[in-house]
Amino acid sequence: MVLHLPYLFKEVCMKRLSLSLVLVFILAGFVFANGAVEDQVTLTAEEEMWSSELHDWSGKTIRVMMIGDPWIDSLIEISKNFERITGAKVIVDGYGYDQTHEKEVLEGNQPNSDVDIIVLDAPWVGEFAEAGYVENLKPYIEKEDSDLIAWNDYFSTFRDVVTWKDQIVGLPFASYYVMGNYRKDILDKEGFDFPVTTDDVKAIAKHFSNNPDYPNMYGVAMNNQSGSAVGQAFFEWIYSFGGKPFMSMYPGSPDSYADMTPNFDSPEAKETVQFFIDLLEYQPEGALSIAWDDRAKYFASGYVAQAFMWSARMAMLEDPNKSAVIDKVDFGLFPSSEPGKSAPPLGGWLMGIASNGNQKDMAWDFIKWFCSQDVHQEFVMAGGPPSRYSIFTDPETTAKYSWLDTLEDTVDRSYADCRPRIPESNEIITTVGTYISRAMTGELTVDKAMKALNVELAEMLSNAGYNVSK
Repeated sequence: MVLHLPYLFKEVCMKRLSLSLVLVFILAGFVFANGAVEDQVTLTAEEEMWSSELHDWSGKTIRVMMIGDPWIDSLIEISKNFERITGAKVIVDGYGYDQTHEKEVLEGNQPNSDVDIIVLDAPWVGEFAEAGYVENLKPYIEKEDSDLIAWNDYFSTFRDVVTWKDQIVGLPFASYYVMGNYRKDILDKEGFDFPVTTDDVKAIAKHFSNNPDYPNMYGVAMNNQSGSAVGQAFFEWIYSFGGKPFMSMYPGSPDSYADMTPNFDSPEAKETVQFFIDLLEYQPEGALSIAWDDRAKYFASGYVAQAFMWSARMAMLEDPNKSAVIDKVDFGLFPSSEPGKSAPPLGGWLMGIASNGNQKDMAWDFIKWFCSQDVHQEFVMAGGPPSRYSIFTDPETTAKYSWLDTLEDTVDRSYADCRPRIPESNEIITTVGTYISRAMTGELTVDKAMKALNVELAEMLSNAGYNVSK
């Protein structure tokens, strides 16, 4: 059965709707009889259903702190419907990646915060849960109708991401998966098949760089910037090279954190870093400064033949106001060193209730509303990243986005702990990125950089009490 607006929520609220509409008609008759119609808000039928589920928050303000990614404008626009339904005012503050983490940690340590909703990245789950920055949402979810929450409709790998030691840290609403993005028009013209392996990636990158037939074209754009950017890139690629960053951290591991002995000086880890170095000469000038949005903008502008980007950037490739490559792009599974070994990276954002906030019931109203099936479908249609399986069967989304088939093939191949989710995750990723950057600039050899990284991480995690072999 194909689920469509307003999905299962319609059945949950239909009885309430009938009563609500009767009350609306009675009220409307009273208002018209008294001639006071100018200040009345007219709600749609769908909004009426929600008005019976949500509280009246007239005169209240709810503040959301989050990443300033490209879809933030869509979130802000859709939030106006929550304002119409509840009377609340919604303020959304967006920041850059590292700044978001810093500000959210600062808010988490305030005894009284004016932030109500914390939108956090997948690797921060353990940190925010252990520090108590966000509420455990399990008690909130258990009080709701299961059809309204539709928990099993969320992507299974992201359900794993948001769960930490029997807590649900937030609801998934903007899941990210890395997919391959390719200029199908020029690959076909030059006789290249779809790149499946990392050797294919190199061959295409080399062919389209410094090619007189393709002036101003580069072979690839990667996430090279020092620190968290290239640190995340390592965790994106290591599994597809057949490696593992820590001894118990690999797809299919029964306990990803059982043995945190660093494995960054393994052949697979060094091969991953050497791959990054080999691709530098095929990228736009200033390649070492390229980060998340840069690679997406280069690709959307038509200057690179291939890029490997989070699914959150896919909608822009089909937006005529942002993309010069509409109808020239194809999508594929994340490449691997050997055919059939693809381990697509995942990440993305979840909505949690700020523990130090003073409006937790209102925060939960917003979260359960925004993450619901019907509102999520609206969010995806406006460019937001999909997080629910029902998107793959919705006729509007499937007609609009050609990349959904690849995303559907990607989501269940991913590994929830591809980036560590322990409290030390942010420090680990930044440290990894710092040493890899030193190798990419030539300050250290790959061998020396990865051995030094291994030593530093072993000391860090041993001091934190993890199982680390000497």
